[in-house]
Amino acid sequence: MLENFIKDHIAVSSLESPAHANRKDPKILSITWFIGKRCNYDCSYCAPWVHDNYSSHIKKDKIFYSIDQIQNFASFCNKQFKINITGGEPFVHPNFIEILKYIKLQNKLTQLSVVTNGSLPLHTYIESTKYLTNLTVSLHLEQSLSVIESTVQKILDLNRIKNIFLNVNLMMLPGKLNLVKDLIQTFDNNKVKFVLRKIDPPNINFKNNTITKGDIKKINEANKNFIENKIQQKKENIENLDEKHLSYYSKQELKFLENYKNPLQWNNIKLHLKEKTVEVNTDEIKAKNLNSWKNWHCYVGIDSLYIQHTGEIFRGNCMEGKSIGKIGEKINWPTSPIICPVKYCTCNSDMVIRKVKNIEMKNYIDE
Repeated sequence: MLENFIKDHIAVSSLESPAHANRKDPKILSITWFIGKRCNYDCSYCAPWVHDNYSSHIKKDKIFYSIDQIQNFASFCNKQFKINITGGEPFVHPNFIEILKYIKLQNKLTQLSVVTNGSLPLHTYIESTKYLTNLTVSLHLEQSLSVIESTVQKILDLNRIKNIFLNVNLMMLPGKLNLVKDLIQTFDNNKVKFVLRKIDPPNINFKNNTITKGDIKKINEANKNFIENKIQQKKENIENLDEKHLSYYSKQELKFLENYKNPLQWNNIKLHLKEKTVEVNTDEIKAKNLNSWKNWHCYVGIDSLYIQHTGEIFRGNCMEGKSIGKIGEKINWPTSPIICPVKYCTCNSDMVIRKVKNIEMKNYIDE
């Protein structure tokens, strides 16, 4: 039982790449880059600090300079780096293909991935596969059936491309269990790799914070204290998360989430017990509400970085430990792990980062 392994495990390491799987410290810096809030969707469960329809795009030259900084830091640390680009919707950036092309040129790059909502034309995604190693399509079920069907067809077409790891985040929207089951069957039949993603319910006041495009006064106010507000709202949103799931999903949906086992699922996280290891997928852990490492020593900032579209850099997507600097300015690169202060680790990218229950046990994850 996974619950028993979670209860008894003492350390965590990543399986995201062959280097992660074969070495305790893979010497890879995992970077999540939130490239911008601009998005062409407005999903009810997506927080206002994650998306809007008015934010300006980061200038291409600034992104190129940032990539140069990351390349130089990786060289200094004798590490490689991998980048996962998120948003918003990354592909709505007018220079996005050029950005991917530039990142691909870096000799310290080991992996380049993007998370998209699948709304762009198929030829745009095909062009991006010249530079990407991984592409994740988040399938959002609040869209019309025709849009969902169109996105699924693009997924099936992209799945035939052999030089890329394609993954689908099948968003488990309440009230759509029958549709979810149909989509699972379609993906199974076509050997599409996917995870069934449990949604963390949004705070009820999210929609009250919505800003209308063109409302310059509110936009300026939101931008002024964006980072401080985002950190605070993220913390508030994971409070009582287990109770929120109970009111967000029906009992039938929760049971399905907890019991569903994907036959095509891959393992991206290793749990270390004293005498053995267990390999699972982070979404399986999250579906059972077992994604808690509070008070553990976490290597965010050592193995990972999170770059906000404002240029602020944090240790991880959780944004714990405060900003360590800003792109183009002095960066205080971390040298030691932090003690996790939160009940739930909600981001899959943070979940796979090395962790140890007690620092005396670090031999399980260090060389």
